Amino acid sequence: MWALAFRNLYRDRRRTIATVIAVGVGLFAVLMFLGYIRFVESSLASVVIYRDVNAHVQVYRKDGPAQLAASPAKYSLDRTDQQMIREVAASLPYFLRASEQLMGVGMVQAGGESAVFLARGVDPEFEKVLQAESPLAPTTSLPDDGLLLTTQLQDLLRYPERGTELQLFSASYANRMNAIEAPLAGEFSTGIEAIEDKGLKAPLTLLQSLYDTDAVSRVLIQLDDRSHSADFRRELAAALASRAPDRFEVTTWDHPQIGQLYASFMGFFTMVFAFTGIVVFTIALITIQHTVAMNIADRTREIGMLRAMGFSRGRVAGVFLRESVLTTLAAALLAIISAYIANIGLRASGVETQLPRIAEPTALALELPLYWALVATACMGAGITLGALLSARRRIGGDVRPGTRGVPLTRLLASGACLLFALGLLPPAPAQAQSQDVASEGAAAPGVDVLRDWLRSADLARGGWGSYQWKLHIRTEDPAGATDTQYDIAVRDGRAIALTTAPRRYRGEKILIASRAMWYAKPGLRKPVSISPQQRLVGEAANGDIAATQYARDYTPEYLGTEVIDGVPCDKLKLTAASEGATYESIIYYLDQHTRLGIKAEFLTASGMTFKRAFFEYGNRVQVDGSELPFISRMKIVNANFPERYSVLEYDQVTRANPPESLFSVDTLMTL
Repeated sequence: MWALAFRNLYRDRRRTIATVIAVGVGLFAVLMFLGYIRFVESSLASVVIYRDVNAHVQVYRKDGPAQLAASPAKYSLDRTDQQMIREVAASLPYFLRASEQLMGVGMVQAGGESAVFLARGVDPEFEKVLQAESPLAPTTSLPDDGLLLTTQLQDLLRYPERGTELQLFSASYANRMNAIEAPLAGEFSTGIEAIEDKGLKAPLTLLQSLYDTDAVSRVLIQLDDRSHSADFRRELAAALASRAPDRFEVTTWDHPQIGQLYASFMGFFTMVFAFTGIVVFTIALITIQHTVAMNIADRTREIGMLRAMGFSRGRVAGVFLRESVLTTLAAALLAIISAYIANIGLRASGVETQLPRIAEPTALALELPLYWALVATACMGAGITLGALLSARRRIGGDVRPGTRGVPLTRLLASGACLLFALGLLPPAPAQAQSQDVASEGAAAPGVDVLRDWLRSADLARGGWGSYQWKLHIRTEDPAGATDTQYDIAVRDGRAIALTTAPRRYRGEKILIASRAMWYAKPGLRKPVSISPQQRLVGEAANGDIAATQYARDYTPEYLGTEVIDGVPCDKLKLTAASEGATYESIIYYLDQHTRLGIKAEFLTASGMTFKRAFFEYGNRVQVDGSELPFISRMKIVNANFPERYSVLEYDQVTRANPPESLFSVDTLMTL
C-alpha cells in the first residue's frame, strides 16, 4: 500500500508538488508565528533577568516583597543574613554567582529642579557580568561612583549634562534625613511604565551611604539557565528554612512583583497569542485541507476503478491516507528548513523590532526549538490526515450526496427590549446640622482676622515669632527600633537654624529655615541641598515641625466650632495651606479657649485623610517684655495609620536670644 501511494504521488508530480507547496506554506506560517511568540517571551524574560538586574532567583526577608516599601529597615537583610544566603546558595546545583541589591526612595536635585526617585543600588561588577550573558544588546554600564537616570526623570530635571553633580536626599534607615552627591553618568530604562519617570540606578555602596546602612533589600542569584529557576528556588527555600525557619522568602524572576514587565505583558498577550495562533492554524489547515479535498475530488474515476478491481473502501481510503502522510512529511521538511533559513536571514539582515515598553529597538531573531516544530508538524499532520481520510471515504461507495440534517447557521433570534426610566427629582439633602458646640445658635463665627490673631498667639508659644534659642531632643520609636537625636535651635523672626549635636556621627549637620525655603547641609556636600518642609527630618517629625512655626502666615483658617479635648474646651479650626511651601496640605487645629495654645493637631492629606496627629504640652516659660509666657516643652507626633510609630520632641533651656543675621544666610551655611 505504501508503494502504491508513493507511485501515485510520483505519477502525478505536478499535483503532488502543488500540494506539498500548499501544505508547506501553511506550516511555514505556523512555525514563523510560533518563533515570534518564543522571541517575544524570551526577550521579555531577558529584560527582567539581565537588563533589569533581577537575576534568576531573589531572597528577601519574610514578607519583604510586600513590606519593604513601607518598612525598609525592618524587612532588610543584615550582614549575617547575606552571608548565610550566599553559603547555602553556593552549595546547590546550577548556582553561578550571587550579589546584593538595595532599593530606596527619595528626592533627586539638579540645579533648581527636583523630583522623586525610586532607586536601585547594584554591584557594578555583577551587573557587567550579568549583562554580558544577556542575548539583548548591552546597555550603559553603571560606573562605580555615578548615577543612571531614566530619560523621563532627566526630563523632570531639565536634562542636566553628563557629569553634573546630582544631590540625593532621603530618610535613612535610622529615620533621619540624609543627603549625598554623585555625578550623572548616563541613562537606562526600568521597563515599567508606571515608574519610568522615577527610575534611578546607583552603585550599591553609594545608596547604602545615603540610607546609612550596610543592610540590603535582597540577595540576587544567577543560575546557569533560567529553566532551573523553579527547582533551585524550592531547594534554596527548603535549605534556608532548615537553618532559619520563617525568616526568608525566595522568589524567581517571573514573580509578579519582580518581573512586572514580563507578568503584565505576557499575562494579557498569552491569550492574544492563543487566539491568534488558533486563527492562523485554522486558516492554514483549511487552506491545506481544501487543496487535499480538491485532489481527491479530481480522482473520482481512479477511486471507481480501484473499487471495480476489488479494493475495499478501507483499502482505498488507506491509499489516500498514506499519500497524505507522505505529502505532509515532505511539506514539513520543507517548512522547517525554510523557517530556519528565514531565521538565519533575519539575523544576518539586522532587522529590528520594538519590544513592549522598551525604549530602544531589539534585533529580531526568531527562536524555534526543534520540539516546538515537531509538535506543530504533528498537529498539522494529524489534521490533514484526518481531513484526507474523511474526504476520501465520502468519495468511496457512491455515498457522495448532500446532507439533509444540517442545522442552518443563519437561524438567528432577534428581540428588542425597551427600558423605561422614571426620572424623579430627589429633594435636596438638608444641610448638615452643625455641632451643638458650634456658634450656630445665634452667635456669629469669629472672622478670619480674629482667627489669625489666635493662631499668632499659638505660634508665639512654639517659637514662630520673636527670637529664641533652645535645645531640642527627638526620640523616635518604630518597629525597627528607637533613635535619639539632639539639636541646638536658634530662631529669629520666623527663621531658624538647627545644628545637630548628637549622636556624634551626625554632628555638623545643619538645617536652615528661611521664610518658606529650607536647606540641608553636612560635611562632604559641596553645597546645601534645597529641601521641602514636608520631608521627614527624624521619624514622624517633618522639617517644618522643629522650629519657626508660623501657621498664621502659612495657612488660611476656617472656624469649625468647639470640641472638648481631654477635658479642655477647645476651638476647632481648619487650616488650609496658603502656599506650596507650607508643611502640610491642611490641618485640623484645636486651640485652648482660655489660653489660645495649640492642644492637638491632625495633619491631613490632599484627599482629607488624617495621616499624623500631634499633641502639645507647655511646661516651659520665657520672659517677653517683662511678662512670663508659656512655651512648648513637649510635642508628640503619632502616625495615624501605625500608632506604634511616633516621635517625641522635647524642648529644653528655652531662652530669649538675639542670634546674628549671618546665622540665617544660605551663603554662610556651609561654613558654620
